[in-house]
Amino acid sequence: MADDDDLMDLDFTVPGAFETKAEPEPAPAPVAETPAPPPEPVPSTPPVRPPLPAALTEAAAMYASGKDLDAMRRLEAAIKSNENLGDSTIRAWACLFELLQTLGRQPAFDALALAFARRFEKSPPAWSASAEDENLAADTTGGRAHVSLSGVLNVGVGEVLKQAMKLAATSTLVRMDVSKLTDADNNGATLLMRGIAALKRAKKEFVFGSPAHLAQILQQKLVVGERSNQEMWLLLLELHQQAFHQEAFEEVAVNYAITFEVSPPSWEAPPPRSEEAVKAPDKPLAQPETFALAGQMLGVGAANYSVLDAALKARDDFDIDARRLARIDAVAAKELQGVLNRFKGAGKHLRLVGLSTLVAVYLESLDFHNVVELKPRAI
Repeated sequence: MADDDDLMDLDFTVPGAFETKAEPEPAPAPVAETPAPPPEPVPSTPPVRPPLPAALTEAAAMYASGKDLDAMRRLEAAIKSNENLGDSTIRAWACLFELLQTLGRQPAFDALALAFARRFEKSPPAWSASAEDENLAADTTGGRAHVSLSGVLNVGVGEVLKQAMKLAATSTLVRMDVSKLTDADNNGATLLMRGIAALKRAKKEFVFGSPAHLAQILQQKLVVGERSNQEMWLLLLELHQQAFHQEAFEEVAVNYAITFEVSPPSWEAPPPRSEEAVKAPDKPLAQPETFALAGQMLGVGAANYSVLDAALKARDDFDIDARRLARIDAVAAKELQGVLNRFKGAGKHLRLVGLSTLVAVYLESLDFHNVVELKPRAI
């Protein structure tokens, strides 16, 4: 029996053989997953422009204000001293080439071209014998030199007149817009009369824009019998002559003679004017297809951009041709930026194409790239 007991103690069961298997629970019904929302687009940020090196911004500002020699010396010093120009090294060389071309310094240009080829192993810019013709001063509506005076006609006009004399050296027509003047004194009239006399000696065609406006300002300040402001009297006579107002001229001439007890200037009929001079300086064209900035834009006010204003209203995508823009000063640049900024805010896509390197650098230093795409010429 003992064996039986031993046998009884033996476990013959297969592990789990007598376990009751639980019925598998039914798999839960699949729950429809809500698709994850697409990631929100990350707004694209415009590439950050590296700051322009000081040598470039300083030289461009000097050039804009008519200090060509100072600009040339600044760039020459930066290049010769290996000043850190960052990514703008070739732009600095290009600006110096343009300055040497403007100043007519071909030997220095050729020497720089040789140094450029050795350093960069690229073909340098070539001297252009026709550059003088390409840089003829022109106003914003296709004329020649266009100088605009604003504010008070006083001693401060001297700097603008210096620029006008530079324009006259390479131009057959100088147009001076005086519609934005608000007042005048004898010092300003003296300087303006000197400029007019110089233009006449050089046999340059010269016309005023809105001469009646300045004539009215002067007329209100002149008193018959009061021996002062003689140059203002003479400027008033010049304005009437320029406007072909002989009757008004004769009346002022009599009052001038009474006041100063001297013979007044005699009426001299201005020479016949060219078709370009007769054309109104700020006459807008109806929705032009193109618009060009050309020559030397000095002191140009907002009114002189009326053609551009009309063009931008008509189109959402617009190229402004700047291939013949030789120079733009701070006053003209500020007014242009205001016009462009207004249309940029309206969703227009604007481009300034064909800019010289010098002008492009100057406009970039004024943050023009925030309102218009700057597309300079290939270097």
